[in-house]
Amino acid sequence: MKRLVCLVLATALLGPTGCANRAKRSVALYESGDYAGALRAADEGLASHPGDNGLWSMKVRSALALGDADAITKAYASYVASRGENDKELLRDLATATIAQALASPSAKLEIAAIEAVESLEIHALADQVALRMESSDDRVVAAAAVAVLRGFPEAPKVAEAMLESDNAEARRIVLEGIAKKYKKLAVGDLEDAAKSDRDPRVRRAAVRWLGQIKDKDAVEILMKRAKDPDDSVRAAAVIALGQIGIGNLPAIAKQALADRSLAVRLAGVDVLRDARQDAELVALIDDKDPMVALTAAMYAKSAPPELKRKAVERALGAEEWTMRAGTANLLVPTVGKETARTYAQKLVADPDVRVRLAGARVLAYSGDVIAAKPIFSAALSDSDAGIQAAGELATLGDPTGIDALSAAVRDMSKTPEQRIAAVAAHRNAHRVTPGLVGALADASALVRIEAATTIGALAK
Repeated sequence: MKRLVCLVLATALLGPTGCANRAKRSVALYESGDYAGALRAADEGLASHPGDNGLWSMKVRSALALGDADAITKAYASYVASRGENDKELLRDLATATIAQALASPSAKLEIAAIEAVESLEIHALADQVALRMESSDDRVVAAAAVAVLRGFPEAPKVAEAMLESDNAEARRIVLEGIAKKYKKLAVGDLEDAAKSDRDPRVRRAAVRWLGQIKDKDAVEILMKRAKDPDDSVRAAAVIALGQIGIGNLPAIAKQALADRSLAVRLAGVDVLRDARQDAELVALIDDKDPMVALTAAMYAKSAPPELKRKAVERALGAEEWTMRAGTANLLVPTVGKETARTYAQKLVADPDVRVRLAGARVLAYSGDVIAAKPIFSAALSDSDAGIQAAGELATLGDPTGIDALSAAVRDMSKTPEQRIAAVAAHRNAHRVTPGLVGALADASALVRIEAATTIGALAK
């Protein structure tokens, strides 16, 4: 592991936990660069003082400095067992050290992830390092850095403004999203310009989406034009934005969207009818030829008879595509209510596709029947892909088996980095820090490490 990690961790040892008398020898060895010696010293101290937090902290820090993921996992599990709870201060230190390492990476993707982590977690100690990335040769990194320190460094606004003219579309998108998030209506001019004339659909989509969110009434003409954009996602975003602003002939806008070839745009048209409170039109759409359009309309239509809503649900549940059946599960409760939703969920948990069964079990769990849901989640734990989701659902419910499975999944090297990242994300949804998640700070994949650090940082706030 790079020395930068060790240097960042070393600065944290000056706190009260690290300076405990029993940990002094381990701290001294650590600061001298002898991480293996620091680990041995911590172990020797714990042999006679097994409840000493300072020694446990040094054991975990030393294992991270050595890059030993298994040792970190085991050490942190033992530490939590001894302490009875997570050590949030230690977790923040470990996360910060890992993010600091990623900031020094030659990979632009990793640098951007680290910069975004510093911003979201508000790690002030790394602000100067982020600011230095405004001198990067990669405009995407420059844009991310400028946005992250926009209000803390005088040169950042000028750098961000320059990146709006970058030849790199992703850099333009990053800056546009950043200034919109931080400045809201003060960013209207830049958002309107990008929505009007940017040559990349990713940038136009971001601009259009934010114009809707800040309800820019002066942007209606631009949005009407973008509602006919050649890119499906831009058209959908523009239609939604027009509904959010609420100005103009919304029924006509919805009609145009509902005739679009793209499902995303058609669904946006349904949203506009909801925003415009066109309940009669929503009821009429429940017979639409597209099951998802019909189901969404049924969910929004307040005056629709219950039997008509159930008809839309049953048609969607009979779709051949598993994605449609699973997606229907997510809309059951707001469409037909908890009691009826549980009835349909009982059918879903018998579906031949495990992903649909999990969607049905989730409906059971969150509509009040946790007892019926748990066996469905447990049965899916052995599935190579769905098992991660199942573990996350069980962990969210506080089930020890699910928590252990989630901890194991993030450290399972037979899984791809993408699967391990999914296991990391499941920890955040479950609001759990497991020993395996802490061990992932030394994962073989740099992307897994930064995702683990960001998740730990968020959970240890």
